[in-house]
Amino acid sequence: MNTDRDEPRAMPSLRRILRHSSFLQKWRWAPYFLSYALLRRLVRVRPNRIVFLSDSRAGYSGNIAFLRDEVRRQQPDAEIIGIFKPSMRARRPWRDILRLPWVTATAQTIVLDDFYPLIYPFRIRPESRLLQVWHAAGAFKRVGYSRQGLPGGPTPGSIIHRNYTDVTVSSEAVRENYAEAFGVPLSRVKPLGVARTDVFFDEGFVADARRTVRARYGIPDSKRIALYAPTFRGNGQLTATFDYDCVDWTGLARELGDDWVVLVKMHPFVQPLAAARPDVTDVVDVTGDREITQLLMAADVLVTDYSSTIFEYALLRRPIVFFCPDLEEYTADRDFYHPFPEYVSGSLVTDGAHLASAVRSARAGSAQDAFLERFMGACDGHSTERITRELILTPRESGRPEAAAPGGSTPTVTRASGAMALRVAVAYAARFALNLAYAPLRLLPRRRKVVMISREHETVPDDFVDLAAAIRRADPSVQIVTLVRMVPPGYLAKIGYAFHLLTQLYHVATARVLVIDTYAMVASLLRHGPELTVIQIWHALGAFKKFGLSILGHHEGRDRRLAKAMRMHRGYDVVLASGEDCRPAFADAFGTDPARVTVAPLPRVDRLLDPERAARIRRRVYEVHPHLQGARVAVFAPTFRLDGTVTVDATALDAALAAVGVHLVVKVHPLMPVDFGPGVDVAEGFSTQELLQVADLFITDYSSALYEAAVLGIPSYFLAPDLDEYIASRDFYLDYRHDLPGPIVRDIPALASAIVAGAGTAEAARTFAARWVQAPTSAAPTACADRIAAVVIDAVDSGRPEPTE
Repeated sequence: MNTDRDEPRAMPSLRRILRHSSFLQKWRWAPYFLSYALLRRLVRVRPNRIVFLSDSRAGYSGNIAFLRDEVRRQQPDAEIIGIFKPSMRARRPWRDILRLPWVTATAQTIVLDDFYPLIYPFRIRPESRLLQVWHAAGAFKRVGYSRQGLPGGPTPGSIIHRNYTDVTVSSEAVRENYAEAFGVPLSRVKPLGVARTDVFFDEGFVADARRTVRARYGIPDSKRIALYAPTFRGNGQLTATFDYDCVDWTGLARELGDDWVVLVKMHPFVQPLAAARPDVTDVVDVTGDREITQLLMAADVLVTDYSSTIFEYALLRRPIVFFCPDLEEYTADRDFYHPFPEYVSGSLVTDGAHLASAVRSARAGSAQDAFLERFMGACDGHSTERITRELILTPRESGRPEAAAPGGSTPTVTRASGAMALRVAVAYAARFALNLAYAPLRLLPRRRKVVMISREHETVPDDFVDLAAAIRRADPSVQIVTLVRMVPPGYLAKIGYAFHLLTQLYHVATARVLVIDTYAMVASLLRHGPELTVIQIWHALGAFKKFGLSILGHHEGRDRRLAKAMRMHRGYDVVLASGEDCRPAFADAFGTDPARVTVAPLPRVDRLLDPERAARIRRRVYEVHPHLQGARVAVFAPTFRLDGTVTVDATALDAALAAVGVHLVVKVHPLMPVDFGPGVDVAEGFSTQELLQVADLFITDYSSALYEAAVLGIPSYFLAPDLDEYIASRDFYLDYRHDLPGPIVRDIPALASAIVAGAGTAEAARTFAARWVQAPTSAAPTACADRIAAVVIDAVDSGRPEPTE
């Protein structure tokens, strides 16, 4: 990653004032952002208007050239506009005062690939994307807010970078680094790859590039090429420097001999070697090549220091020599996201006298594979296509999924229409009203009472039933009150739900423990004293697709403003998760300390593993649906989607599986009223969990029911035709492509083939379950319910617990 563009150290007094004043840095762009603010109220976004902006390029090059060409391929009628400056020092044309606010206010997507100070004061309209496709891969030297406290770091109150709606990065492992650098939520950072890396996977392109570079500079095939490509020193484009005497150029060329030629590509922020040292004639200055891609492909060895070119060059699996004579000074001034040795996948040289021998002996090592997986895992030759499809050409939602409150479900799917300010105002009003009504109730004495509240179900969920029974077995003196009611659609119906909330307020005010299985207003909106312990037992096993605070701002997440107003998932004292590996995910989803997350699987695991209960369920299923007895049954459980759709043609799936001797039963989420027609079996009267007791195979796309299937050791298959789109809109806590207990296919024929081949196994399912669902070792058939009951009763007797590991 490269740095922001900061002002020179030796500068006139006006620039010095600007350098240290975030207020003045913002208002220097007043003609632009005030015009934008006016236009966003007066003009409409133009669909398929794509705007590329850069203050460090004279035209289309690098990532934005690849993306422009892909936009043209995917959407030939797209309107593409590019506004460029060759450098920060170059003057901006006067016409940009009018042109820039107009095209950005009307753009569907605005694409940046670097620091762009003019746009940071803009309050991006909700219908537009501001996409940062940062010009560097990996996460190397610190940038942006990661440099706070370091020379050249942002000033207090700085607004740089923060208004990006989306950021693309080269791997899952670097998302947190970029979120920190740009001061944006992690959910906005998407590991879709780096566009310009696609050509590194094209063997023909690489071979042509080698021939082109050799022809351009007259390098015969008999000579090997060492490319020296260091980064600059300083805080940014306007302060960049380089020590051209750090290398004995003549000595390096002489020691390497006639078998080698040295190409020198200085960073665009500093002078070419030929200009700074015209006396040097023993090496070839190739700084005039704006893009380094072809040069990397031509090089047999890369010599660099702290340049992010190490990530792209590693894709070629060729040797790298790190020449870092100022390592200690650079680390002190700039620092890295990880300890510097973790980046060194080749020889490290700090003395120029040893540079030539290091180049001659350089070899590519096996360490590059782990290096690539960590820093370039999302780069696979298809980054440009993904970024264009998922972000550039996909309109940003002007509204977010709406429910009565974030985190729960509604009987019918609704979406915000754009009046989010009104919704937020209503949320704050509801918050005030609830606390006002709750205040006198807090004067009532608290009893040894446990209140269980759910807005996820219309009837009392099995997990509550079993937990209540376990509490009564352990301590019959504890009073248990269960309040279950879904939030109804429509404003008038919600008035009736408000009276139900008053009942909740009374019982919460007089209880010692509140147990919830989703977001609950009375848990998060109210200010509770230490006498009440709030326990979140979340309604799904494992940690599969992201939810809660992890996906704020995503297509399937809540609007951040509404989530803040509703205090989404605030106030939990204990969070239960089904396995140790789930704890970080649940801490992220609920915005809580991982120490508050306790491993305790839901009581439904007891039901799954109880052989007597399982036998009773099978008998009931066969009585109602006798055609399932003796059949090889596959249960297909697609995930819940806000638009109520199923991406797989159930009729076609049914026919394909019947052809290979498998009977299909489709079980959709209760909130998805999908009619597949009379030809598709939905086994009415039984839940997905109950149908798993008669299943031989389990099929899903992204449903967390996979954990129940895994606990039962059912071979699983994953039919995900829209995987890339779903990852972009929702994403997962685990690695979907590598961590699942069965094959992943994109279409129905591939699924049928995988089933015939027996690609899914019971052993893989059980191994997966052992990682994510860690039931107590007790042989009691109610071990999971008893474990949670013990946590509840302890809270009843001792009050709010302190976080413990």
